[in-house]
Amino acid sequence: MTCEPPGLFAFLSALGASCSPAARRAGRSGRAPVGVAHAGRAGGWSERGWRIRAAERIATAPGCVALVLVAPRHRQSEAAIVRCLLGVVRPSDPVGRYGTRQLAALIQVDLADVGVLIATRVRARLERAGIECAVGVAVSAGEGLGELLIRAGSDLMARRESEGSPARW
Repeated sequence: MTCEPPGLFAFLSALGASCSPAARRAGRSGRAPVGVAHAGRAGGWSERGWRIRAAERIATAPGCVALVLVAPRHRQSEAAIVRCLLGVVRPSDPVGRYGTRQLAALIQVDLADVGVLIATRVRARLERAGIECAVGVAVSAGEGLGELLIRAGSDLMARRESEGSPARW
């Protein structure tokens, strides 16, 4: 699967900043550098790639964004979770790895209530697919990625606790 060169490198190049040799090669080949590319068999972006795209999306997104954080109970279900997320979000909404076991999607929404609705759809889709996981969500209009991750993680842990699962990462 080929990837577009990361927007950050294009932005830095436009400013006249020199990129690393790996980034220049990636730009010429049409592929992102290792660590920024899609995350192998599971699909979606690596954590670093997802963070870059999510930060770019927050910086350029007018209105609200919703962060959906999914923690699978079984590691082998990651690819199915990514497929479910990609079936709900737009192609421009980044989906990828967060941490060692979580997957995340950053979705641009018009209203905060739409973010909650999308999280409900993600939960229903994962349940129909028979995937055991917990889904946390945070909706914001102006917060940074760090704050959103903290709030989505807190929601995720609270949902795990309410299900009787251990509330740990």
